[in-house]
Amino acid sequence: MRKFLSLIFISLFLISCKSKEIPKEIIQPKQMEKILYDIHIADAYITTIGDSDSAKKVSSAFYRGIYRKFKTDSVQYTRSMNYYYKRPELLTDMYERIKKDLEKTKQKQDTISVKPVADI
Repeated sequence: MRKFLSLIFISLFLISCKSKEIPKEIIQPKQMEKILYDIHIADAYITTIGDSDSAKKVSSAFYRGIYRKFKTDSVQYTRSMNYYYKRPELLTDMYERIKKDLEKTKQKQDTISVKPVADI
């Protein structure tokens, strides 16, 4: 009986310890962070375009460029996002780092646009 209970506990332990390894067909977190960062920058620009037809054309071109830059496609991106949506702790960690990167970029832009003009 003891051996049987031990076997059950070991089995439950092994089942509960799911692998933390991300499958190969999923874009890995560091790469996904870079893609999401670029997508958010593109989205910010796209929101400044008044005409919705032009915005759709521009966004499509931007997204294709981002996918090409990172050697992926919309299918793999969508599959990866679905994977991360089901694992909110991973997505939250990625977005914390993305947020910091976006804040750094904004600070750089703010200091560039605030530089004083030399007196003439």
